[in-house]
Amino acid sequence: MAIKPIDMQIIVPRVNEMSRMQNEAQQRIQASHQNAVQMAVKQSENDTRQVNAREEAHNTVISEKQQNEKRQSKQQDKENKPDKEKNVQQREDNKQKPLGATIDIRV
Repeated sequence: MAIKPIDMQIIVPRVNEMSRMQNEAQQRIQASHQNAVQMAVKQSENDTRQVNAREEAHNTVISEKQQNEKRQSKQQDKENKPDKEKNVQQREDNKQKPLGATIDIRV
């Protein structure tokens, strides 16, 4: 298909318009892709912060539980201290008994 000189006068100015329009469309596409990438990066950073924040909150709960357990164990130690002294005395008494005073028999 041959282009006539009259058609050429119409086509040449339109080429510049079309190239400008295509460049604008490509720039819009690139800008939207760039915005999408930036949003994805921000979202991933927020997700990592949220995970860390949850872990920190979980650690504080654990430390509170540990502190409560320590308090309870200290109280139990105070209560069991006389029992420990009794056990030590019983062991000493058992050591003082002569060997062979009791016989274990199995049938």
